Amino acid sequence: MDFDGALGQIGEFGWYQRKIFVLISLAAVPCYYQMLLLVFVAATPKWTCPEDSKANSIPCKDNCCTPRGVICDRASFTTNFTSIATEWNLVCGEAYKNELAQSIFMAGTLIGAPLMGSLADKHGRRKIWVISYFLSGGLAFLSGLSPSYGVFVALRFVVGMFAGGAGLINFVLCTESIGPSYRGFAGTMLQIFFALGVASLGLLAYLVPDWRNLTIATSVPTIFGFFILNQVTESPRWLASQGRYEEAEAILQRMASQNGLSATKQVSLRRTKMSSKTGASSRSYGILDLFTNRNTTLITLIMIISWFANSHVYYGLSLNVKNLGGNMYVNFILAGLVEIPSYVLTVFLLNWSGRRKSLFYFMMGAAGSCYMCMKLQQQESHNPMWLSVAAMFGKFCISASFGVVYVYAAELFPTVIRNVGMGVATVASRFGGILCPFVVLMGEQSRSLPMFIFACISLVAGLAGLKLPETKGRPMPETMEDLERLQHDHSKSGIR
Repeated sequence: MDFDGALGQIGEFGWYQRKIFVLISLAAVPCYYQMLLLVFVAATPKWTCPEDSKANSIPCKDNCCTPRGVICDRASFTTNFTSIATEWNLVCGEAYKNELAQSIFMAGTLIGAPLMGSLADKHGRRKIWVISYFLSGGLAFLSGLSPSYGVFVALRFVVGMFAGGAGLINFVLCTESIGPSYRGFAGTMLQIFFALGVASLGLLAYLVPDWRNLTIATSVPTIFGFFILNQVTESPRWLASQGRYEEAEAILQRMASQNGLSATKQVSLRRTKMSSKTGASSRSYGILDLFTNRNTTLITLIMIISWFANSHVYYGLSLNVKNLGGNMYVNFILAGLVEIPSYVLTVFLLNWSGRRKSLFYFMMGAAGSCYMCMKLQQQESHNPMWLSVAAMFGKFCISASFGVVYVYAAELFPTVIRNVGMGVATVASRFGGILCPFVVLMGEQSRSLPMFIFACISLVAGLAGLKLPETKGRPMPETMEDLERLQHDHSKSGIR
């Protein structure tokens, strides 16, 4: 039988898959911390400036900055937290460096995701995941000891490389051993762990206001990975795609046993089918294979647009919580918790209306919410509560959309090139993440401009996604030919 057929025999989401799913998802929380850590570590503080203050004999302006962009003498920070801004005086003319730190981190994930994804397609999911995971934790720890801003951002760049790679492979490793009936559910539930990580990061930042201690505290949970190494096996789907059938069948046999099936029941893959289709043992696939023909190029480009939009709007709304007013920690925690019901709703929509329509609905919801935020911000006297409600609903929709696009990409890209394909999509998402801090920074000149940009990007991505084929209930494609057939069936059905 083929691989999805084997999963149907041993259990599509049995005890073994559930156990690995929970363990890897919990282990990934420290990587999730790193994605939004700089919301607090690079937070711009509030300060006061005495009337008679000067900087280099130049009188200060009302905002406690000189015309040369230097903070005034005897200025004092009034916030109850420390950050790289308070330690290295990244205010006034140097304030842009706080947003730049987040963009540099995202640049690291931009490089790391496709690099680690490509290595995982060639050398196996588990090996590259282990390397990326522990290096991201160790380097995050070291970034908390940085002696200067330059060292700090250099370390954050490398942390981004390995955290981005580990997060991508984590998703693939979790979902490749789950059958098609439960893949949408599991892929979406995986995002709940990210949401819980976001909410707990807000609580941790409140309890640990010193930026160095907070950075170190977010890296310590990486130790949990050492306790699950002997539980996490290589992806049997990847092993089968490489022609290593004995190893794949041995893992499937272990899965069958732990799922409660008889130990005498043998699981055998149809080797002639797999080998004739993939030819994986004799060929390695790369990025250029995603653009070999019109159909695969179209799917890849739409995935690039969708991932860019989701990342740009998601991180934009997350970073923009500081501009909503009220308590920064409460807003951040609420922005994380609001994601949880969005993922629960996503599970039902994925099984009811499918991937394509679900992506469209949520992207339109995000666009509408951001547009409403823009209109409220343009009013001189608006109710801050309604602005927060609109922003939280936008976060709800874009979080759900992010959950959909992860599942969708995993089901569209074939096994032989899945990590490469998702790596390319992740590159697009990191470009979105790199640009969003500077879009948020535009809010200092025009408060409503960031929300207008987020609304337009969400609208374009939602419409583009309607050209993708539906994957609900279909087996994961193993080869490039499977992807061609999927797109052909979509075109033949007349769905537009």
